[in-house]
Amino acid sequence: MMPPRYVEWLLHVFDHAVTDPHWYFELNAPQFEASALETTLLVTCTMENCGRDLAIYSDDQVDQGLNYLFSNACSDNVFSVMSEDVPIDIRVNAIRSIKRLYADCFEVRCAPVLSHLNELSSSKLNGICYMLWDITPLNYWEARTDKHLAYNAVVDVMEAALGSQNIACLEGALHGLGHTQRYLPERITSIVERFLASSQNLRPELKAYAENAATGYML
Repeated sequence: MMPPRYVEWLLHVFDHAVTDPHWYFELNAPQFEASALETTLLVTCTMENCGRDLAIYSDDQVDQGLNYLFSNACSDNVFSVMSEDVPIDIRVNAIRSIKRLYADCFEVRCAPVLSHLNELSSSKLNGICYMLWDITPLNYWEARTDKHLAYNAVVDVMEAALGSQNIACLEGALHGLGHTQRYLPERITSIVERFLASSQNLRPELKAYAENAATGYML
């Protein structure tokens, strides 16, 4: 079910000119007052419908908005998704909804290039596809209740993204797995090993990147 203020939320997050600095860094930037629960449900709905609802926005606008949603350097939105005021099942569902971001947005809109090799991209979205798990605290749940559920939900997202046909998504997922490896080492090593065993004609550079991810070695 669509949250009551979903349309208002989409406009608040994405319907802005792309500026430097971005709109949310302005002193009088507009605010969206919502509880942690409402924000989490809005983020979930955004992810689940991103292929359709973000299609009207440019890659630059979507990149600007995704940074606002996921980076704690840009807003506090991501801390709502991590808040223990929100039931764990709703938080886990919000995390898993990021699968749709890879499948319906990054898969379609990112250029099939490798960012860690600085290959040129025609899409601004390649940057956040690659760096999502660097800019967000969503893959760090230490000292939090139910951290095991949260970590596994995060890894579920990355594992699902390894089914992509776009190497930008594969690279971004491997990057995230590498940074999260210390928290679920056995599961992540197994995921990467299965990926390597099942992948045909994988670029040597991406294969080496995956091998590093399995050990938690990420630059």
